[in-house]
Amino acid sequence: MMNLFGRDKRKKDRISPEALVVFTVCSGKDPRLVSSAVTGTVKDFSSKGMSVVTPRIAPDGIHIMYDNLMIHKNRIDATVFPDGNSPIRVIGTVEWFRSTEDYQGNFIFGMQFDKEAIVETMLLPDKNPSPDR
Repeated sequence: MMNLFGRDKRKKDRISPEALVVFTVCSGKDPRLVSSAVTGTVKDFSSKGMSVVTPRIAPDGIHIMYDNLMIHKNRIDATVFPDGNSPIRVIGTVEWFRSTEDYQGNFIFGMQFDKEAIVETMLLPDKNPSPDR
């Protein structure tokens, strides 16, 4: 599949839940430095990663992706609150970010999870639905 930035490399199915997410940024250089919580919106979600729209990319001066010298990769600890389902906690790193096209000063970032999130049974459509459904 092609998109504005070239070939889409994602291998897992994604859904677009428009779910609330609350995340903190942990410094890759000094793990004791953790930002205050930031609220955002999940734009799409898979078992391997998600994209998030947020008004802040450097809460408390800790950038979502790198430290000030762009040497150490920072970490994201996020909890997704999907409608009608239990919260899902995920931890990982930001792979890309950019400003959104809504002209509201928001940003969007793509996060890759450290471990596969267990979402297939909760959020992703069933690939092999049983005949009685």
